[in-house]
Amino acid sequence: MSVRPTHEALLALLLLCSAGCAGEAADALVVIGLTTDMAVGFQFDHIETTTKVDGVVTGTERLSYGGGELSLPAELVVGPAPDGAEIELSIAAFRDGEASPIVTRRGATRAAGGRSLLLPISLDEACCATPCAASATCAAGACVEPFIAPSALTDYDPLWIASASDACKTPSSGDPAVVIGQGESVFASLEPGEVVPIEAGPQGGHHVWLALRVTGLRQMGSRLTVEGYFPELEFELLPFTAQVTMHKAGEDRCEIDGVRFQVDRGLPVEAVRGQPLDIEVALEDPNGDVAMAAQRVVISP
Repeated sequence: MSVRPTHEALLALLLLCSAGCAGEAADALVVIGLTTDMAVGFQFDHIETTTKVDGVVTGTERLSYGGGELSLPAELVVGPAPDGAEIELSIAAFRDGEASPIVTRRGATRAAGGRSLLLPISLDEACCATPCAASATCAAGACVEPFIAPSALTDYDPLWIASASDACKTPSSGDPAVVIGQGESVFASLEPGEVVPIEAGPQGGHHVWLALRVTGLRQMGSRLTVEGYFPELEFELLPFTAQVTMHKAGEDRCEIDGVRFQVDRGLPVEAVRGQPLDIEVALEDPNGDVAMAAQRVVISP
């Protein structure tokens, strides 16, 4: 099993599997599309997976958010496998420091010669408190049969990720939008022209703590850009960029807190005290959807 191969590497595997001898069924791939409606890094921290082919364990893996290995949605590739081989995945999601998983899921199908199948498997929040019999698995809060016939599955298409379920980008979350707030560890509203404190940083310089409330963008992998301009000083700050992970803050919104934005880069700190600062933020998620917002604040004297 391999996790999240590049589309170029996966394409090479697909081409290899389609190059079987004439009149013979080519070995097949099963691409497991792993999704969740929970917040990775907040509701769970790592997953453990086991794959089997015809009942034989072919791979085990532990993927950690803290280690930078876990980002969902993800693709887990099993194969090439012989035509008709039973492919099974078992997955458990854990919080760090806890021995029992908060949710488990199983999925299974059969390899189909000449096809690369997409087997969707989700880790659902509704299944955290839903026990199932050993022969069943939980999906969307209900106990179901883990096996899905290959005839009921679609062929793999890398574009499946664009519409995959997500903790922050839901059908009801609406268009992409972002609201600028403040806060090191929790979102607090920010009024236009509000005076905000500055704090000395661990490596020199002074910063404000920003927080963002977001709808309509994916939880993981969004690119954040923060820009600032002092209109009375006619000075533009160097932009700050980072890849961010959001946490759920309600049914249809997510938040980012603790965004440290330096306000005296290229200026003495005394020059910025009491000055108005125009802040602009842009968030672009892996699908290419973008949300932007602007806010004027005043640096505390």
